[in-house]
Amino acid sequence: MSKVIVAEDLCYSYSRDAGYSFELRSINIEITKGSFVSVIGRNGSGKSTLIKLLAKQFGSYSGNIFLEGKNINEYGKREFAQKLAYLPQNVSVVNEGIEVVDLIMLGRYPAKGALEFVNTSEDRKIVHECIEQLGIGEIAFKKFGEISGGQKQKVLIALTLAQLDISSDLHGKVFIVDEPLTFLDVNHQYEVFNLLKAFNKRGLTVISVIHDLNIALKFTDICLLMNNGSVVKLDNTEDVITEEMLREHFLIESRITEFEKNFFINYLT
Repeated sequence: MSKVIVAEDLCYSYSRDAGYSFELRSINIEITKGSFVSVIGRNGSGKSTLIKLLAKQFGSYSGNIFLEGKNINEYGKREFAQKLAYLPQNVSVVNEGIEVVDLIMLGRYPAKGALEFVNTSEDRKIVHECIEQLGIGEIAFKKFGEISGGQKQKVLIALTLAQLDISSDLHGKVFIVDEPLTFLDVNHQYEVFNLLKAFNKRGLTVISVIHDLNIALKFTDICLLMNNGSVVKLDNTEDVITEEMLREHFLIESRITEFEKNFFINYLT
């Protein structure tokens, strides 16, 4: 299988007030096209920093990042946006009075040229496809501030995916999302990941920071474990999330059981 994202000798560091500093060190990873990748690790291990680098959110780093064999620094904004979409953990919608359909239409802007208009017939087709695929037709003309937390998360996913044109071939396209389950109840957590899995089955490469390791075991085929700014392991999810790994990196005792080809973590401490 071909590689959609490759990072070579990737290093990044930053400092904050009160003397806090963090360093991402010598990251070398290859992400296979069409995979569903969970990024796991304890708080402060560098998960969000890494995916932000892959999503071209930081301009100053050493090493190289390639998207479909091309250095991401060689992509123009429009071309990059048509291939890779990024949804951060915390998204602030300034105008909660905006209708859902109009908010999703804003997702078309990154994929358009500087002088191109949004809300063309093609844009409307793509937005309609996003609304249909995410099952949010019933709230399309509601104000964003009027819908539930689970519905808001699906709308934000639709907003982000709109730039990729999900009505077309998704092979070679990447969706990076930082902890999409924040503030969601169990029902909406599974609903969101079932949606992501459906897009993944159509060829979309999905990379997601995940804190719930049972979710990672159920939905993702590849897992990237981070610790203290370094990649510990990148492999099949069931080969990364093991009782030994949980003991060493999360400091908890567990038993992992299998039922009908699904793995479950039973936490003992």
